[in-house]
Amino acid sequence: MNKVKVSIFTLLLSCGGAAMAQTMEERIANLEEKLQSMTDKQKYAPQIHGILRGKYEYQPDLEASRFEVRNARLSAEGNLSHSSAYKLEVDLCDESAIKMKDAWVRINPYKSLRVTLGQQRMPFSIDAHRNPSAQYFANRSFIAKQVGDMRDVGAAVGASILLPREGQLIIDAGIYNGSNLDNQKTAWFDSPAYSARIQYLPIKGLAFIPSVQHQLIANREASYTSLDFGAYYESSGFHIEAEYLRKFYAHNAFDDCNAIDAMAIYKMPMRKGYLNGISYLLRYDYMDNHSDGKKGFAEGTTRLQQSDAERHRLTAGLTFHVANKYFPTDIRLNYEKYWYPNNGTPKESEQDKLVAELMIKF
Repeated sequence: MNKVKVSIFTLLLSCGGAAMAQTMEERIANLEEKLQSMTDKQKYAPQIHGILRGKYEYQPDLEASRFEVRNARLSAEGNLSHSSAYKLEVDLCDESAIKMKDAWVRINPYKSLRVTLGQQRMPFSIDAHRNPSAQYFANRSFIAKQVGDMRDVGAAVGASILLPREGQLIIDAGIYNGSNLDNQKTAWFDSPAYSARIQYLPIKGLAFIPSVQHQLIANREASYTSLDFGAYYESSGFHIEAEYLRKFYAHNAFDDCNAIDAMAIYKMPMRKGYLNGISYLLRYDYMDNHSDGKKGFAEGTTRLQQSDAERHRLTAGLTFHVANKYFPTDIRLNYEKYWYPNNGTPKESEQDKLVAELMIKF
Protein backbone atom coordinates (compact mmCIF):
# COMPACT_ATOMS: atom_id res chain seq x y z
CA MET A 1 0.00 0.00 0.00
CA ASN A 2 2.80 2.34 0.89
CA LYS A 3 4.51 1.56 -2.42
CA VAL A 4 1.31 2.51 -4.24
CA LYS A 5 1.12 5.84 -2.34
CA VAL A 6 4.75 6.60 -3.16
CA SER A 7 4.17 5.82 -6.84
CA ILE A 8 1.09 8.07 -6.98
CA PHE A 9 2.98 10.89 -5.22
CA THR A 10 5.90 10.55 -7.61
CA LEU A 11 3.55 10.63 -10.61
CA LEU A 12 1.80 13.78 -9.36
CA LEU A 13 5.13 15.46 -8.66
CA SER A 14 6.45 14.68 -12.14
CA CYS A 15 3.24 15.91 -13.78
CA GLY A 16 3.38 19.12 -11.73
CA GLY A 17 7.03 19.62 -12.66
CA ALA A 18 6.27 19.11 -16.36
CA ALA A 19 3.41 21.58 -16.16
CA MET A 20 5.62 24.13 -14.43
CA ALA A 21 8.37 23.59 -17.01
CA GLN A 22 5.87 24.01 -19.83
CA THR A 23 4.51 27.17 -18.23
CA MET A 24 8.05 28.55 -17.87
CA GLU A 25 8.83 27.78 -21.53
CA GLU A 26 5.63 29.53 -22.60
CA ARG A 27 6.53 32.56 -20.47
CA ILE A 28 10.01 32.73 -21.99
CA ALA A 29 8.56 32.39 -25.50
CA ASN A 30 6.01 35.15 -24.82
CA LEU A 31 8.74 37.36 -23.39
CA GLU A 32 10.96 36.80 -26.43
CA GLU A 33 8.02 37.61 -28.72
CA LYS A 34 7.34 40.86 -26.83
CA LEU A 35 11.01 41.83 -26.96
CA GLN A 36 11.11 41.15 -30.71
CA SER A 37 7.97 43.22 -31.18
CA MET A 38 9.50 46.12 -29.23
CA THR A 39 12.70 45.83 -31.28
CA ASP A 40 10.71 45.90 -34.54
CA LYS A 41 8.77 48.96 -33.38
CA GLN A 42 11.99 50.78 -32.55
CA LYS A 43 13.55 49.71 -35.84
CA TYR A 44 10.64 50.86 -37.97
CA ALA A 45 9.38 53.78 -35.88
CA PRO A 46 9.71 57.14 -37.68
CA GLN A 47 12.47 59.44 -36.47
CA ILE A 48 11.35 63.05 -36.03
CA HIS A 49 13.92 65.79 -36.51
CA GLY A 50 13.71 69.56 -36.62
CA ILE A 51 15.69 72.75 -36.95
CA LEU A 52 14.75 76.28 -35.96
CA ARG A 53 16.87 79.26 -37.06
CA GLY A 54 16.08 82.77 -35.95
CA LYS A 55 18.34 85.72 -36.69
CA TYR A 56 18.89 89.45 -36.39
CA GLU A 57 20.61 91.49 -39.12
CA TYR A 58 21.91 95.05 -39.16
CA GLN A 59 22.98 96.83 -42.37
CA PRO A 60 25.22 99.88 -41.74
CA ASP A 61 24.65 101.36 -45.22
CA LEU A 62 20.88 101.39 -44.66
CA GLU A 63 21.17 102.09 -40.93
CA ALA A 64 18.37 99.56 -40.54
CA SER A 65 17.73 96.24 -38.81
CA ARG A 66 15.42 93.26 -39.22
CA PHE A 67 14.49 90.02 -37.46
CA GLU A 68 13.80 86.86 -39.43
CA VAL A 69 12.85 83.22 -38.91
CA ARG A 70 15.00 81.69 -41.61
CA ASN A 71 14.05 78.03 -41.17
CA ALA A 72 11.48 76.08 -39.19
CA ARG A 73 11.92 72.59 -40.60
CA LEU A 74 10.37 69.32 -39.54
CA SER A 75 11.23 65.95 -40.98
CA ALA A 76 10.11 62.36 -40.48
CA GLU A 77 12.24 59.53 -41.78
CA GLY A 78 12.66 55.85 -41.08
CA ASN A 79 13.19 52.34 -42.32
CA LEU A 80 10.59 49.95 -43.65
CA SER A 81 10.68 46.19 -44.10
CA HIS A 82 12.37 44.63 -47.12
CA SER A 83 15.30 47.09 -47.09
CA SER A 84 13.33 50.24 -47.84
CA ALA A 85 13.18 53.72 -46.32
CA TYR A 86 11.37 57.06 -46.61
CA LYS A 87 11.71 60.74 -45.76
CA LEU A 88 9.32 63.68 -45.53
CA GLU A 89 10.65 67.17 -44.83
CA VAL A 90 8.78 70.46 -44.83
CA ASP A 91 9.94 73.97 -43.98
CA LEU A 92 7.21 75.99 -42.28
CA CYS A 93 9.11 79.25 -42.78
CA ASP A 94 11.44 79.26 -45.77
CA GLU A 95 11.70 82.98 -46.52
CA SER A 96 8.21 83.38 -44.99
CA ALA A 97 6.68 80.57 -47.09
CA ILE A 98 5.74 76.94 -46.41
CA LYS A 99 7.70 74.68 -48.76
CA MET A 100 7.95 70.93 -49.17
CA LYS A 101 11.64 70.01 -49.29
CA ASP A 102 11.93 66.24 -49.43
CA ALA A 103 9.33 63.59 -50.13
CA TRP A 104 10.90 60.34 -51.27
CA VAL A 105 10.96 56.58 -50.85
CA ARG A 106 14.07 54.44 -51.18
CA ILE A 107 14.89 50.79 -51.66
CA ASN A 108 18.21 49.01 -51.18
CA PRO A 109 18.05 46.05 -53.58
CA TYR A 110 21.66 44.96 -53.06
CA LYS A 111 24.19 45.78 -50.31
CA SER A 112 25.02 49.52 -50.52
CA LEU A 113 23.06 50.07 -53.75
CA ARG A 114 20.15 52.50 -53.25
CA VAL A 115 17.34 53.68 -55.52
CA THR A 116 15.41 56.82 -54.53
CA LEU A 117 12.16 58.05 -56.09
CA GLY A 118 10.44 61.36 -55.32
CA GLN A 119 11.25 64.98 -54.55
CA GLN A 120 14.85 65.36 -53.43
CA ARG A 121 17.92 67.53 -53.58
CA MET A 122 19.82 66.87 -56.79
CA PRO A 123 23.28 65.36 -56.12
CA PHE A 124 25.51 68.34 -56.90
CA SER A 125 28.20 70.47 -55.23
CA ILE A 126 29.42 70.34 -51.62
CA ASP A 127 27.93 73.43 -50.01
CA ALA A 128 24.72 73.41 -52.06
CA HIS A 129 24.05 69.85 -50.90
CA ARG A 130 24.21 70.73 -47.19
CA ASN A 131 21.12 70.75 -45.03
CA PRO A 132 20.72 73.99 -43.00
CA SER A 133 21.54 72.00 -39.86
CA ALA A 134 25.02 71.28 -41.29
CA GLN A 135 25.88 74.80 -42.46
CA TYR A 136 28.79 76.63 -40.85
CA PHE A 137 27.70 80.23 -41.53
CA ALA A 138 24.49 82.14 -40.85
CA ASN A 139 23.98 82.80 -44.59
CA ARG A 140 24.68 80.35 -47.39
CA SER A 141 27.44 80.80 -49.94
CA PHE A 142 26.57 82.08 -53.43
CA ILE A 143 27.04 78.54 -54.77
CA ALA A 144 24.67 77.12 -52.15
CA LYS A 145 22.00 79.82 -52.54
CA GLN A 146 21.99 81.34 -56.03
CA VAL A 147 24.07 79.23 -58.41
CA GLY A 148 23.95 75.58 -57.37
CA ASP A 149 20.89 75.01 -55.18
CA MET A 150 18.31 72.79 -56.89
CA ARG A 151 15.63 70.31 -55.87
CA ASP A 152 13.50 68.36 -58.31
CA VAL A 153 11.28 65.30 -58.68
CA GLY A 154 12.88 62.24 -60.20
CA ALA A 155 14.72 58.97 -59.67
CA ALA A 156 18.27 58.61 -58.40
CA VAL A 157 20.64 55.68 -58.01
CA GLY A 158 23.55 55.61 -55.59
CA ALA A 159 26.22 53.28 -54.28
CA SER A 160 28.98 53.32 -51.68
CA ILE A 161 32.16 51.38 -52.40
CA LEU A 162 34.81 50.64 -49.77
CA LEU A 163 38.40 51.16 -50.91
CA PRO A 164 41.70 49.96 -49.42
CA ARG A 165 43.17 51.80 -46.41
CA GLU A 166 39.82 53.13 -45.13
CA GLY A 167 39.07 54.81 -48.46
CA GLN A 168 35.56 55.18 -49.84
CA LEU A 169 33.88 56.05 -53.14
CA ILE A 170 30.28 57.35 -53.09
CA ILE A 171 28.45 57.74 -56.40
CA ASP A 172 25.01 59.33 -56.90
CA ALA A 173 23.23 60.09 -60.17
CA GLY A 174 19.65 60.75 -61.24
CA ILE A 175 17.24 62.02 -63.86
CA TYR A 176 14.52 64.58 -63.08
CA ASN A 177 11.50 66.39 -64.49
CA GLY A 178 13.36 69.62 -65.06
CA SER A 179 12.63 72.38 -62.50
CA ASN A 180 8.88 72.06 -62.21
CA LEU A 181 8.10 71.46 -58.55
CA ASP A 182 4.99 73.64 -58.54
CA ASN A 183 3.02 71.68 -61.12
CA GLN A 184 4.28 68.15 -61.50
CA LYS A 185 1.23 67.06 -63.52
CA THR A 186 2.41 69.12 -66.49
CA ALA A 187 6.10 68.21 -66.15
CA TRP A 188 6.23 65.98 -69.24
CA PHE A 189 9.68 65.90 -70.81
CA ASP A 190 11.34 64.43 -73.88
CA SER A 191 14.81 65.20 -72.53
CA PRO A 192 15.21 64.98 -68.74
CA ALA A 193 17.27 67.06 -66.38
CA TYR A 194 20.13 65.16 -64.80
CA SER A 195 22.67 65.40 -62.02
CA ALA A 196 25.59 63.29 -60.82
CA ARG A 197 28.14 63.55 -58.03
CA ILE A 198 31.19 61.50 -57.03
CA GLN A 199 32.68 61.67 -53.55
CA TYR A 200 36.19 60.22 -53.42
CA LEU A 201 37.54 59.86 -49.88
CA PRO A 202 41.04 58.34 -50.18
CA ILE A 203 41.85 58.72 -46.47
CA LYS A 204 39.98 59.80 -43.37
CA GLY A 205 39.17 63.51 -43.44
CA LEU A 206 40.05 64.16 -47.11
CA ALA A 207 37.49 64.33 -49.93
CA PHE A 208 37.46 65.25 -53.62
CA ILE A 209 33.98 65.88 -55.05
CA PRO A 210 33.34 66.52 -58.77
CA SER A 211 29.74 66.89 -59.98
CA VAL A 212 27.65 67.86 -62.99
CA GLN A 213 24.09 69.18 -63.30
CA HIS A 214 21.77 69.91 -66.23
CA GLN A 215 18.52 71.73 -65.57
CA LEU A 216 15.67 73.48 -67.40
CA ILE A 217 14.73 77.09 -66.54
CA ALA A 218 12.55 79.98 -67.80
CA ASN A 219 9.40 77.84 -67.93
CA ARG A 220 11.47 75.07 -69.54
CA GLU A 221 12.30 77.24 -72.56
CA ALA A 222 16.01 77.51 -71.64
CA SER A 223 18.56 75.27 -69.97
CA TYR A 224 22.00 75.27 -68.42
CA THR A 225 24.74 72.79 -67.56
CA SER A 226 26.95 73.29 -64.51
CA LEU A 227 30.29 71.68 -63.71
CA ASP A 228 31.57 71.77 -60.14
CA PHE A 229 34.72 70.59 -58.42
CA GLY A 230 35.31 70.83 -54.70
CA ALA A 231 37.53 69.40 -51.99
CA TYR A 232 37.79 69.55 -48.22
CA TYR A 233 40.11 68.38 -45.47
CA GLU A 234 39.25 67.86 -41.79
CA SER A 235 41.73 67.22 -38.98
CA SER A 236 42.26 68.25 -35.34
CA GLY A 237 39.25 70.59 -35.31
CA PHE A 238 40.08 72.23 -38.67
CA HIS A 239 37.81 72.16 -41.73
CA ILE A 240 39.34 73.57 -44.93
CA GLU A 241 37.14 73.63 -48.04
CA ALA A 242 37.23 75.08 -51.56
CA GLU A 243 34.82 74.80 -54.48
CA TYR A 244 34.63 76.11 -58.04
CA LEU A 245 31.53 76.09 -60.28
CA ARG A 246 31.05 77.06 -63.92
CA LYS A 247 27.57 77.40 -65.38
CA PHE A 248 27.02 77.18 -69.16
CA TYR A 249 23.74 78.40 -70.70
CA ALA A 250 22.48 76.66 -73.85
CA HIS A 251 22.07 78.68 -77.09
CA ASN A 252 23.95 81.63 -75.57
CA ALA A 253 20.92 82.51 -73.44
CA PHE A 254 23.21 84.17 -70.88
CA ASP A 255 26.94 84.64 -70.34
CA ASP A 256 28.74 81.78 -68.59
CA CYS A 257 28.74 82.20 -64.82
CA ASN A 258 31.71 81.42 -62.56
CA ALA A 259 31.42 80.98 -58.80
CA ILE A 260 33.98 80.34 -56.07
CA ASP A 261 33.59 79.36 -52.43
CA ALA A 262 36.51 78.91 -50.01
CA MET A 263 36.28 78.57 -46.22
CA ALA A 264 38.39 77.77 -43.18
CA ILE A 265 36.90 76.76 -39.82
CA TYR A 266 38.58 75.86 -36.56
CA LYS A 267 36.52 74.43 -33.70
CA MET A 268 38.18 74.80 -30.31
CA PRO A 269 36.68 72.29 -27.86
CA MET A 270 35.70 73.31 -24.34
CA ARG A 271 34.81 70.97 -21.50
CA LYS A 272 33.55 73.33 -18.80
CA GLY A 273 30.66 75.71 -18.36
CA TYR A 274 27.77 76.16 -20.75
CA LEU A 275 29.83 75.75 -23.94
CA ASN A 276 31.37 72.65 -25.46
CA GLY A 277 33.23 74.56 -28.16
CA ILE A 278 33.85 77.78 -30.10
CA SER A 279 34.32 77.84 -33.88
CA TYR A 280 36.31 80.54 -35.67
CA LEU A 281 35.04 81.10 -39.22
CA LEU A 282 36.38 82.72 -42.37
CA ARG A 283 34.93 82.49 -45.89
CA TYR A 284 35.45 84.12 -49.27
CA ASP A 285 32.97 83.65 -52.10
CA TYR A 286 32.42 85.17 -55.53
CA MET A 287 29.95 84.95 -58.39
CA ASP A 288 29.64 86.43 -61.90
CA ASN A 289 26.50 88.07 -63.23
CA HIS A 290 23.91 85.32 -62.99
CA SER A 291 20.44 84.40 -64.25
CA ASP A 292 18.24 81.81 -62.55
CA GLY A 293 15.69 82.08 -65.37
CA LYS A 294 12.80 83.12 -63.12
CA LYS A 295 12.46 86.52 -64.82
CA GLY A 296 12.32 84.92 -68.26
CA PHE A 297 13.73 86.49 -71.41
CA ALA A 298 14.32 90.18 -72.01
CA GLU A 299 11.48 91.54 -74.16
CA GLY A 300 11.96 90.79 -77.84
CA THR A 301 15.15 88.75 -77.31
CA THR A 302 16.34 85.22 -76.58
CA ARG A 303 18.56 86.43 -73.73
CA LEU A 304 17.64 85.72 -70.14
CA GLN A 305 17.27 88.61 -67.73
CA GLN A 306 19.88 88.99 -65.01
CA SER A 307 18.84 87.97 -61.50
CA ASP A 308 22.08 88.53 -59.55
CA ALA A 309 24.90 91.04 -60.07
CA GLU A 310 28.58 90.11 -59.99
CA ARG A 311 29.97 90.41 -56.47
CA HIS A 312 32.64 89.40 -53.96
CA ARG A 313 32.04 88.74 -50.27
CA LEU A 314 34.21 88.11 -47.24
CA THR A 315 32.57 86.65 -44.13
CA ALA A 316 34.17 86.35 -40.70
CA GLY A 317 32.57 85.13 -37.53
CA LEU A 318 32.30 83.08 -34.37
CA THR A 319 29.99 80.21 -33.44
CA PHE A 320 29.36 79.34 -29.79
CA HIS A 321 28.31 75.71 -29.38
CA VAL A 322 26.05 75.40 -26.33
CA ALA A 323 26.45 72.21 -24.30
CA ASN A 324 23.10 70.46 -24.75
CA LYS A 325 22.86 66.70 -25.22
CA TYR A 326 19.34 66.56 -26.63
CA PHE A 327 18.96 69.93 -28.38
CA PRO A 328 22.26 71.00 -30.02
CA THR A 329 22.30 74.79 -30.04
CA ASP A 330 24.58 77.22 -31.90
CA ILE A 331 24.89 80.97 -31.42
CA ARG A 332 26.46 82.59 -34.49
CA LEU A 333 27.93 86.03 -35.00
CA ASN A 334 28.91 86.86 -38.62
CA TYR A 335 30.00 90.00 -40.42
CA GLU A 336 29.69 90.10 -44.22
CA LYS A 337 31.61 92.55 -46.42
CA TYR A 338 30.48 92.90 -50.08
CA TRP A 339 32.24 94.31 -53.16
CA TYR A 340 30.38 95.00 -56.42
CA PRO A 341 32.69 95.54 -59.44
CA ASN A 342 31.60 97.17 -62.71
CA ASN A 343 29.01 99.34 -60.93
CA GLY A 344 26.83 96.37 -60.06
CA THR A 345 23.60 97.22 -58.25
CA PRO A 346 23.24 95.36 -54.94
CA LYS A 347 19.94 93.95 -53.78
CA GLU A 348 18.57 95.28 -50.52
CA SER A 349 19.57 92.15 -48.58
CA GLU A 350 22.93 91.67 -50.36
CA GLN A 351 24.95 94.42 -48.70
CA ASP A 352 27.39 94.72 -45.78
CA LYS A 353 25.74 93.41 -42.65
CA LEU A 354 26.13 92.08 -39.15
CA VAL A 355 24.24 88.83 -38.49
CA ALA A 356 23.41 87.24 -35.13
CA GLU A 357 21.72 83.84 -35.31
CA LEU A 358 20.37 81.27 -32.87
CA MET A 359 19.96 77.73 -34.24
CA ILE A 360 18.41 74.82 -32.35
CA LYS A 361 18.27 71.22 -33.63
CA PHE A 362 16.48 68.16 -32.32
